Amino acid sequence: MSSRRLVPVVLAALLLAGCGGEDDGAASRTTPTSAPAPAQAAESAGAAIDPATVRNAGEGALAAALRTTDLPAGWSVQANPVPEGSDLAGNPSLEGICGVTFASEAQRTVKFPVVGLDPGGAPGVASEAIAYASPAAGALALTELRDALAACPADDRTFLDPPAIDGLAEDVVVARYRLPDGATQDVIAQGRGAVVSVLIAEDPAAGAGAAQGIAQRLRALPGAAVGQ
Repeated sequence: MSSRRLVPVVLAALLLAGCGGEDDGAASRTTPTSAPAPAQAAESAGAAIDPATVRNAGEGALAAALRTTDLPAGWSVQANPVPEGSDLAGNPSLEGICGVTFASEAQRTVKFPVVGLDPGGAPGVASEAIAYASPAAGALALTELRDALAACPADDRTFLDPPAIDGLAEDVVVARYRLPDGATQDVIAQGRGAVVSVLIAEDPAAGAGAAQGIAQRLRALPGAAVGQ
């Protein structure tokens, strides 16, 4: 499974060293090498933070980021740290889905991309935890994602019945579609205040479990920290 197939038009910044590229779109699987030190540090920082203790939306996004404990036994995660203070303008998260421009992209303040790797080392879940400048911007991102998926060109993907997943956050977008190459993907986006998690999975069970784990941490975030 290449990163291009796992993330065809969204979360393009999740492309990790060792997770494949966007060169030819082939569906070949690539086994990543050992995660570089910055990725290991980002993974450790995310796994250690208690969501109930965060002080702002940026810390909330880190607390909500995908963790190994969200995934089935034998899976692992590889973080792709975005340097603190980076200009996110050229590093899109949702921009371009179904050819739509997202006004909320300008309101992102920080993001934490993490890929879930199956026991063979192939990427099966791609995620981003994103902090926005305000709760209104976070809600706008989910509304824009919902509208973009509803307006997708018919030849881009075939939408199927969405998966039923219990225990998600209150504001959610869930979709399932089949790509022209036959791959089926689930999109699970959910938010609380100024923090939004977006997850794409080709493994339905792994994606659902990961989304439920993230939802638990979103609910634990202090309201004041995320603008609620």
